[in-house]
Amino acid sequence: MCPLVNPAALFRLRLSCPKRKTLWPPADWGLDDACRLPSFAAVTGVPDVLELFVAWNDEGLAIRGVARGVGSQRWCHPTKPEDSDGLHLWIATRPTGESHRAGRFCRRLAFLPTGGGLRADRPAAVPALIPRTSEPPAELPNDAVRLEAELRADGWQIDAWIAAAALPGWDPAETPRLGFFAAVVDRRLGQVPCFAPPEFPWDSDPTTWAELNLDGGTGR
Repeated sequence: MCPLVNPAALFRLRLSCPKRKTLWPPADWGLDDACRLPSFAAVTGVPDVLELFVAWNDEGLAIRGVARGVGSQRWCHPTKPEDSDGLHLWIATRPTGESHRAGRFCRRLAFLPTGGGLRADRPAAVPALIPRTSEPPAELPNDAVRLEAELRADGWQIDAWIAAAALPGWDPAETPRLGFFAAVVDRRLGQVPCFAPPEFPWDSDPTTWAELNLDGGTGR
């Protein structure tokens, strides 16, 4: 039975996103334990399969997603991003906490661990549809997202850098926070959201998303 209230909404989910000087490539970036987001799987009643790390600087946002317990069978088709296995992100650069419909400052991205390239064996970053959006964002610029992936027997690791140009309305000086949501999509497990129960409309409703505080810092 779907709970009447999102258990995670009993807390004000404002999570720290540290600032780091270097966000790409992953071999040089500064994502460390301080960049790890807490898991709310036990609160929202979903499998605890995803570990997330985030960091930012004026040039954009870095994400590391590590999925475990999702197996080695993957259905990844860049032409069908909403249904493809991988790490799905929802980002709002001008979060209000009031509107139940996404707008032009909201972006959904599907990071697929495989399925891209001429042989369909490369990772792919694909814009995806947010249902009921009032106004879609601008088209995703070429080369505005960089992606690396490692396939594992029980899951995958995805490292991504999202350039400021890919985030309409990006202005950390004026709005030092982001609306943020993430989910694992998996053929076997289905949709595994991070901050709300599966039954809630988190795929379309920005009021169900968490917030990332773009914290200053002196990390690498």
